[in-house]
Amino acid sequence: MAYWDIGLNHIVDVDGQLLAIDAGSIDATALLARARRPADHQLWLIRAGERFALAPRQVIPLSRDEVLFFESGHAWQHSAPLPLAA
Repeated sequence: MAYWDIGLNHIVDVDGQLLAIDAGSIDATALLARARRPADHQLWLIRAGERFALAPRQVIPLSRDEVLFFESGHAWQHSAPLPLAA
């Protein structure tokens, strides 16, 4: 189990910005607001090199053992590329 000697319970990274959160969970909209990102942006959880889209009010459980990484942006920015017509 990790021990944060800097006195912070949970640490998350949103677009390269580290945030300390004392609560054990936070919803996606509140996390965007805390990171000073537009509320209409999509929030993506990055885990093992994959992006997982989060719903606007989806509750995200936070862990003391790991730093969670998130990206924000418009939903179309991270969508899969469309096949081109021949």
